Amino acid sequence: MFNMKKTIAAVGALAMSAGLLAGCGSSTGGSDEGLGTADNPVTLTFWTWQPTDAQWKSIYAAFEKKYPNIKIDWWRTSEMADYQKKLQTSMAGGEGPDVFGVQAGSTVEQYGRFAEDMKGLADKYMPGWDSKVAEGAVEQTTNADGKMVAMPTITSGSEYILYNKTLLDENGVKVPTTYDELVEANKTLVSKGLMPMALGAKDGWHLDDIFVWLSNQYGEGDVYKAAEGKAKFTDETFVKTMKAWKQMIDDGLFQDGAVGTATYPDARDNYFYARKTAFFPTGSWHVSAVLPNDETKGTAVEKDELGMMEFPTVGDKATGPTTGVDFGLAVNKDSKKQEAAMKFIEFMTTGEGQQEWINTLQGAPVDKDMKVEVPSDATESAKASIDLVTKGQAESKLQRKLTSQELNDEIGVQMQNIYTGDATVESALKSIQQVNESIDR
Repeated sequence: MFNMKKTIAAVGALAMSAGLLAGCGSSTGGSDEGLGTADNPVTLTFWTWQPTDAQWKSIYAAFEKKYPNIKIDWWRTSEMADYQKKLQTSMAGGEGPDVFGVQAGSTVEQYGRFAEDMKGLADKYMPGWDSKVAEGAVEQTTNADGKMVAMPTITSGSEYILYNKTLLDENGVKVPTTYDELVEANKTLVSKGLMPMALGAKDGWHLDDIFVWLSNQYGEGDVYKAAEGKAKFTDETFVKTMKAWKQMIDDGLFQDGAVGTATYPDARDNYFYARKTAFFPTGSWHVSAVLPNDETKGTAVEKDELGMMEFPTVGDKATGPTTGVDFGLAVNKDSKKQEAAMKFIEFMTTGEGQQEWINTLQGAPVDKDMKVEVPSDATESAKASIDLVTKGQAESKLQRKLTSQELNDEIGVQMQNIYTGDATVESALKSIQQVNESIDR
C-alpha cells in the first residue's frame, strides 16, 4: 500500500548519517543487548516505506513515552523499488537494520532468509500473541517453507475510489454506484473542464493490484491457481480480464498519459488534491483522507467533503475488494537487539502503536479486539466510507498480492503495453505466461 509522500525521511539526524550505518553494522553477532537503561539506552535501526512521516511522529512519541530506554533510528523511502534495493544490498552484505518492513506476497519470500523466525521470537517475548493476531494475517507473513517471516501489523486491499463529494455536487453529479454510472459521471465532469479519473499507471504495483481484483470477477480464485502454475494466464478468465482493462481505457476512464503518471505525487497530490479531478482510484489505505489530516492540510481539497467507494464491478461477478497484509515487521536474524525489537513489534501489533496507527485509517487492524476510533464530528460520507472499508476488508477472502515479484512486474508491464497500444490482449497474456513458466518454484 502505499500511502507515502516523501522520498526519504528520518526521526533524528542519525537516521540519515553515519549513525544509521553504525546502527546497522553493530546489529550483527554477539549477545542480545536487552532493553537498555536510562544511562545506556539501546538504539534500534528500522527501515521501511511506512508509516508516513506524520503517522510516525505520533507513533514514535507514544513509543518513547512507554519505552524511554529504547531509541529508534528510522529510515523511510516513498519508493518500494528503492526500499527493496537498499535492503537487498545491505542484507546480502551482512549488514542491515534491526527491524525492517515486508508486505504479504513477494517480499515475504524474498527477504525471509534474512529474518529471524518470528514465531519463536513472539512465543518468547509476546506470550499470548497468537490468540490476539488474526490467523489469516499470520498465514500471509509465513513463507513457502513454513517460516513465519514477520509479524503482521495492518491489512489493506483494492480496488477503491476516493471521490470528492463537494466537487461532484458543484457539477450536479451523483456518486456513481455502477460501472456505467461511473463512465457517464466521468464524461460529464470532463465536459465541464475537469480531468477524468486520475490513475498512476506508471506504478506496476497498482496495475497488478487492479489485475488481481479484476480477474477474480471473471473466475474467482483463478489468478492464484495460475500464479502457482496450476492454470495458464492465457486461459479465458484472463482474456476477459485484459479485454475489460482495455475497455476501461477505451471508455475514457483515465487521463491521457496515465502510464507516465506516478501515483505519488502526480495522481494524488497534483491532480486529486489539486481539485483537478473528482475521482482517484486507489487502495483502502486512502480512506484516511476522508478525515482531516496532515496529508490534505493546505491542499485545495482541505475543506471539501471526501468519501470512498468500492470500484464498481466491471466483470461477470461482484467479488468485492481484495485484502492482504499491507505491512509486517521482521527482525534481522543477525541483530543483537532482538528483545528490544520485539517490544517495538508488540507495541505496533497489539499495543498502543496499533491503535495509534489504525486510527489514521492507514489500514485495518490485525489485533482481533481492536477497533478504529472514529471522531464523533466526522461527516456522514466519512462515517459511511470508514464502515464500507472496514466491513469490506474484514469480509474479503481474496488475497491482494501474488507471491512472485517477477510475475507482478510482468503483469504491470503488459497492462501498460495494452494501455499504450504496444501489445494486444493475446500477446500480453502470452508474455505473462512465459514469465510465469520461468519462475523456479
